[in-house]
Amino acid sequence: MTINSRLSIIVPVYNGEQHIENTVRNILDSSYQNLELLLIDDGSSDGSLALCQKLAKADSRIRVFHKENGGIGDARNFGLTHATGDYIGFCDQDDKISREMYQKMLSRIAADGSQAALCGSYRQKKNGGNVIFEQYTDSVFDGQLITESLLLPMLFKGFSAHANDEISIYMNIWKCIISRKLIDDNAMQFRTFVTHEDDFIMLLQLFLCAKKVSTLSDILYYWNTNPKSETYRSAVRYRSDLEVRQHHLTNYVVKQLTDHGISRNIIEEYTYVQQCRNALQQLDNLAALPWKNQIQRFVVFRADIKNLCTCDSISYIQSAPAAIPPQKGFVRNTVIIGLLRKKHIFSAYFVNQLINALRFFMQKYRITEKLERRMKRRI
Repeated sequence: MTINSRLSIIVPVYNGEQHIENTVRNILDSSYQNLELLLIDDGSSDGSLALCQKLAKADSRIRVFHKENGGIGDARNFGLTHATGDYIGFCDQDDKISREMYQKMLSRIAADGSQAALCGSYRQKKNGGNVIFEQYTDSVFDGQLITESLLLPMLFKGFSAHANDEISIYMNIWKCIISRKLIDDNAMQFRTFVTHEDDFIMLLQLFLCAKKVSTLSDILYYWNTNPKSETYRSAVRYRSDLEVRQHHLTNYVVKQLTDHGISRNIIEEYTYVQQCRNALQQLDNLAALPWKNQIQRFVVFRADIKNLCTCDSISYIQSAPAAIPPQKGFVRNTVIIGLLRKKHIFSAYFVNQLINALRFFMQKYRITEKLERRMKRRI
């Protein structure tokens, strides 16, 4: 790569008129100027498209596209087919970046001869402050090190197996800059199976296909935890075909791992961990079931709890001879999976509801943020 390679930034836009102008201006103010910004309007019903078109008239680096609503992964894939850059980056419509983000990441890619780079990120709080969400070391990974230090810690996030004490890999794509050639040569694309696995699937392909990946210790991306976002909305939507979707996701990942020579033992461990995640998702899905009246609530609830007792994911973790313990600090994994393995389905459901309610309460009243501020005052 040359130090002035063209960079394409893909931003899916869906009913984002409240945030998109600030995000666009933030990206265009980047110290790295050889870029194009692709705004993919994903069937918005507000004024997002008109606003994007207005912004494009003021800066020739902006390209605006409109398509029918297909979800964030579909919008990103659409962007990939129209991007002209040598490298690809992603940004969400309500987030922002450090002015030096793209300059620093592309400089590292050039210096290391890497095909991709990952940086750290902040979580933006409601009071305007920032909390470190994800941070890396300044490192270069190649060959087996990509598998051991990046891929496996991501696959086993929340569980004790294959943990990386120096790096915690979260499943989000906006921290990455990726070579367009790597994407094209390996037909990499976003895929949705259940709700919002798009980022995970792209990262999975990246870590399986890349020969060299750089990580930066700099924290350069600012993630806005917006409860009105598509990811949040899709996560709480009831899905009657959830188990079928989970089968497709698990089978896809297992096939990818198998095709790229990951050992059978690791694949079996991953399958157990994924079935644990599937079981937790089954409990959340039941809680999201819409009710018309109390009688229907009682009748359907009894039937679905009975189905839970025999669903594949719960049956799998109950019959598994050896469990992979949850990672220390992951309370929900520890408590709920423990109850499910002991076949306490009713208890698992109600405790899961309690944990989720507590988590919602803490988010609504910003209790976590208040605790963080108190801790900082003590330090």
